[in-house]
Amino acid sequence: MIEDQILDETLGLIDENGTENAYNYLLTKLDLLENRSSQVYNFLYCLAATSGKREEALNWLEEAILNNGIWYRPEVFEDEDLDSIREDERFIHCEVISKQRYEKEIEVSKTSFTLEEVDKDNLLIVLHGNQQNNIISKAYWSNLVLEQYQVEYLQSEEIDSYQLYRWEEDGTGPNQIEETVKTIENNYETIVLAGFSAGCNAILRAILEKNIVCHKVILNSPWIPIIEEESDRIIRKLKTRNVEVLVICGKDDSDCYPQCLKFDEVAQDNKYDYIKVYESEVGHEYSKDLIKIVSRFLG
Repeated sequence: MIEDQILDETLGLIDENGTENAYNYLLTKLDLLENRSSQVYNFLYCLAATSGKREEALNWLEEAILNNGIWYRPEVFEDEDLDSIREDERFIHCEVISKQRYEKEIEVSKTSFTLEEVDKDNLLIVLHGNQQNNIISKAYWSNLVLEQYQVEYLQSEEIDSYQLYRWEEDGTGPNQIEETVKTIENNYETIVLAGFSAGCNAILRAILEKNIVCHKVILNSPWIPIIEEESDRIIRKLKTRNVEVLVICGKDDSDCYPQCLKFDEVAQDNKYDYIKVYESEVGHEYSKDLIKIVSRFLG
């Protein structure tokens, strides 16, 4: 997605040249975006605030919340990047309105599963990462066309910010996955769970904690902190249930690649065979060869 590419490049510029250059770069790319998401606005007002552009930061914040109806989970307003505008009345006003919207959304948010009818023998269920949704997942997976597989998308009930969702490390992900799979487990010969980033952690937690039907698992850029505490139990569970696993991760993914190496180490210790694809010069992102790699795995 063009937004992801722009935000990734912006993050890279922060590390290389500081926030002001990153902010100026982002400004030049805004016209390429069809819509400005809550993430884009978050980048704008945070970068402006840390670049000494206090008035611009407040203007972006007000545009997001007052003009466009956007909201964020309360933790966003605790970001130290916003310290320079935190005491301003305009900031406080936006924070109050955002919190009110957030609390209302918590009351009505629920899991969203795209499946409407059964039209293939096998099912692939895709879970988004944090600060994503089903629409973002579809942008990456929609080109996957396999004769025997139906591709559907599962969006978390756990809210992040306006139109974006997350899988909390100790949240309700396993319950959501279990409830979803139970509704369709008798309709398909094979059920595959595929996750990106935190979606992978939710999948492994569900396999460990719940008795779900799952024949194959795809972990893409997997953020899997559960592997630090439960690696042996997870690997043994996968092996006992004969679950086939594909892991795709970039070697430049500083958070997830070490977790993948831990997964691999424990898998070898337990003589559990799975498929891994580690890509050079790739960070925390979808593989550019995702469709090819997955197609080969599901065959």
